[in-house]
Amino acid sequence: MLKSSSANFTLYPLLWLAVCFAFGILTANFLAVGWQIYLIGCLVSAFLSVIFFNQKFGLVFLSLAFIAVGGLYLSIENNLVAPNRLKRLYDENQIKSGDPIEIEGVLQGKPELAVGGFFLILKTKKAIYQGTEIKISGNVRLFAPIRDEQIKSEYDQLNLKHGSRIRAACNLRREDNFLNAGVISHKELLDQEQIDAVGIIKSPLLVEKLYDTKTFPPLTWIYERRQNLIIDFWDNFNVSTAGVLIASLLGNQYFLDKNTAEIFREGGTFHVLVISGLHITFIGGLTLFFIQIFTNKRLWQFIIASLFLWSYSIAVGADVPVIRATIMFTILLFSQVIYRSGTLLNALGFCALILLIWRPNDIFTSSFQLTFVSVAAIVATAFPLIEKLRAIGTWSPSAEMPFPPNVSNWLRRFCETLYWRDRVWQIESKRNLWTAKLFKSPYIQWIEKRNLQNSVRYIFEGILVSTIMQIWLLPLLIIYFHRLSFSSIFLNLWVGITIGLESFAAVIAVFFAQISDTLALPFIKLTEFFNWLMLSVPQILSENDWASVRLPHYSGAMKAVYLLYFAPILFATVFLNWWKPFSLSPKSKVQNSKSFGLRVACSSFLIFLFLIIFHPFSAPTPDGRLHIDFLDVGQGDSALITFPNSETLLVDGGGKINFNKIYLQNEYEDEPELFEPDTQNIGERIVSAFLWEKGYDQIDYILATHADADHIQGLTEIARNFRVRGALFGRTPLKNAEFTKLYEILQKREVPIVKLSRGDVLRFDEAKIEVLYPEKDDSIDAISDNNNSVVLRLIYGERIFLLTGDIEKEAETELLQTPEFLQSDVVKAAHHGSRTSSTQEFIEATHAKLVIITVGRESPFGHPHKEVLERWKNSGAKIVTTGERGTVSISTDGKDLQLKTFLR
Repeated sequence: MLKSSSANFTLYPLLWLAVCFAFGILTANFLAVGWQIYLIGCLVSAFLSVIFFNQKFGLVFLSLAFIAVGGLYLSIENNLVAPNRLKRLYDENQIKSGDPIEIEGVLQGKPELAVGGFFLILKTKKAIYQGTEIKISGNVRLFAPIRDEQIKSEYDQLNLKHGSRIRAACNLRREDNFLNAGVISHKELLDQEQIDAVGIIKSPLLVEKLYDTKTFPPLTWIYERRQNLIIDFWDNFNVSTAGVLIASLLGNQYFLDKNTAEIFREGGTFHVLVISGLHITFIGGLTLFFIQIFTNKRLWQFIIASLFLWSYSIAVGADVPVIRATIMFTILLFSQVIYRSGTLLNALGFCALILLIWRPNDIFTSSFQLTFVSVAAIVATAFPLIEKLRAIGTWSPSAEMPFPPNVSNWLRRFCETLYWRDRVWQIESKRNLWTAKLFKSPYIQWIEKRNLQNSVRYIFEGILVSTIMQIWLLPLLIIYFHRLSFSSIFLNLWVGITIGLESFAAVIAVFFAQISDTLALPFIKLTEFFNWLMLSVPQILSENDWASVRLPHYSGAMKAVYLLYFAPILFATVFLNWWKPFSLSPKSKVQNSKSFGLRVACSSFLIFLFLIIFHPFSAPTPDGRLHIDFLDVGQGDSALITFPNSETLLVDGGGKINFNKIYLQNEYEDEPELFEPDTQNIGERIVSAFLWEKGYDQIDYILATHADADHIQGLTEIARNFRVRGALFGRTPLKNAEFTKLYEILQKREVPIVKLSRGDVLRFDEAKIEVLYPEKDDSIDAISDNNNSVVLRLIYGERIFLLTGDIEKEAETELLQTPEFLQSDVVKAAHHGSRTSSTQEFIEATHAKLVIITVGRESPFGHPHKEVLERWKNSGAKIVTTGERGTVSISTDGKDLQLKTFLR
């Protein structure tokens, strides 16, 4: 066993060292140990590895040394943030997020164009905050909206470009706005993008260009060409086509419209629109193909391809994922230049070492994990499997392999059908001094006569690689995207082929557009046709709910399922690399044990696959308590009620964070096109994420208190993403746009709709809900506004909760006619703490001990109003707001009352 381990280490030393280094980083993240401990461990282990260099303990101590180095490196990285770094100043509250500040710095790249404005990445140098000038460091991203031609002209006069030193006045922000479990931290996202803070420049008058610094001319030329291409794509193609081209070829996603982006997401192919390993590999492979026409020297191929890829990576913004993919491609390409055994896995290990040394914290990011797992799947599993299948299919007698492969008959015939070329064999046999008659698959002649072999082979290998990648990536896709798409195995091929054709046609169209619009028009229409063709298949699947399903993930100790899932995959991968299809030796005990282990691995894989896809243990188990979670959805309402018998009711779903829709005119189109930016709304980004984190794929009932967007909009996404048993409404205003969207989804999913009105009672085991308001109205013209909100009185044991929607003074006055129904322990304050609600008489009638105000950290309407807070405080109630504390969770067994908040 030791000999085998030593041999594997010798063959893949960089891979094993990278694993040890990564393990050290993970250890340092979860163990609160000072960097001094890791330094001592590193020195001692390194010394012992030298002492026992030629002995069996040498590898053990070398591995421990790299584990200690990984831990040391992360500890140092986390403690090396400069005192004047912007993110540190904001995180330590030396500068308050949202306060006015004047910053000065140098532009990195040209302004990044977007629909309705442009973005600036500024490498900061100094700032003026509260009248004091301070030296700062770090990068900020600023958005400059362009609302009319006058503003555009003023920005054009500033002539902002790569290297310009500017001064800008703005309100920088670095904060997490939605504090709920399962919601990705905005600060973490900024750190991954190497951005310290973001802001909006409200007017060109707030920007002053100081001077242009010296820049590298070729780099400036690259930035200018990229920006010109963005403009050319946008001016010549329709909204959907231009957005796809600009995102997939130039790395700018600001031109993607929402409908197109959602089609890619639901089909599991959105990664095609994000420049990453897939693009770098495709472009690198294409570059190599053309270079090979002129030279067969691998060194020159490596140099030219690498220079081109690095130029492209810089041109598209040099984002961390792009640079990471380019580094990986460069190393893997170089590994092919030196012709070494085991070089791909070694190169993968070297990639990991380089990237983790560069940015050790990246190991915790989804981008890094997705990239490395997908590359590992290809290098460790897909490539070896395809090589062995090719060897089986192309076998002919030779001195090295005189006997046919020792595999099952069906596998041999299948491989021969794909890979055997009879013409090649006829040529080879004429060169031999001996003759042989080979009996190959009977299907070969049929498939060769129809010239289908190459196409079938490419399709098979593409599907095989895609399937293997999906198997490896499954846990990550569910944890980060909560989406399982079986169709993506085939759609990846379809989208890859059609987007390639679209890209080639687009480049030709843009080239001819510089000469003549008439010459360019056929290629423009061809490009748009390829874009329509590419989207048509995933759109059909999406419209019929065949494209993908949304799944929750496990939390707590059950997350170990995702780690254990990889155990059988790794064992099967090792078995695959051990498998020798041409071996004629009889099975030994070791081979029999490995075969038995493979069967165990396959069985284990199926078990873990079942646990992940069907997630039988993800949802909370009944605990006999009533739980209410008031979510932080900003300016809006959403509350999840979990009854003692584990049934769930979601009251409202938040919403209203959409950017404005824009109508755009294309010179080749008669009618303007609607552009809706690709932004996720509250229902998807916040409420669904919270429910998935809790392990739900079904919400028993949803209830909209009224039809205002900040209450009902998010429920549309809930109805799409979850199985819903029933929908409850006080009014069904079919002429209301937001209600109609939800209603159509409910009808499509055949979800029963129940109307509530004053006097109705809903029972959930020992808990019950009394509907206090509004009065019954079945008209489709019924008003569903604030004063017609559904008001609920929830009773469990001795505890009473009052949920008031957005009712105002008029509705409160009506409810005061029966004040005995208002008495409660906990009240969800009406209308986000607005002065239009929470009258003194209403507050006195509730006798509430605890008041929850659902409101954003900074309400655009000034909620909660000061006088409302004063009235509740004077009543003796404790006030908790979601904007300040995040999710407010209350539970009771019918007697006690427990309160928890996301921020303690």
